[in-house]
Amino acid sequence: MNYSAIILGVVLAFFGILFLLLIVYIVKSNKAKSGLTGKSTKMPPLDYMREIGSKCPDYWVYKGADPAKAGYSICENVFNIPTQGSKSVCYDDAAARTKSFKNAAMNDEGKMDPEAEKQRCTFVNQCGPTPEMKASWLGVSSEQMSPGYVNCGLV
Repeated sequence: MNYSAIILGVVLAFFGILFLLLIVYIVKSNKAKSGLTGKSTKMPPLDYMREIGSKCPDYWVYKGADPAKAGYSICENVFNIPTQGSKSVCYDDAAARTKSFKNAAMNDEGKMDPEAEKQRCTFVNQCGPTPEMKASWLGVSSEQMSPGYVNCGLV
């Protein structure tokens, strides 16, 4: 009887089973990770919109709660991005380049309250850098097929 062939077979079987277990572990851990990250077709993620994205337009800076209006946040156009809309729509204080936006209460599906949604859509549609361009606000879209949270074409 050839013991070396039997030992070689056992060793190869052991490494084969070990290899299969490693593959199963990698596949399961990747599935678990993708479940934890909450993959969604909506971008940006809902957590971003709740904490940061719904407060101010892109490239504007959040300055804090508005002391004059409860439930509003003050945003400042610190980079002096041009706005072509009327100053009353695009700014509350044109000299300071600030605007107060209603705090957006968002549910678990990412739906904003109608008043905040309408204010953001008015800003996006009327305060772009040129009359032909819309303002930039991640998660707020003026297109009919919005991948974000506010679809201004339907508001």
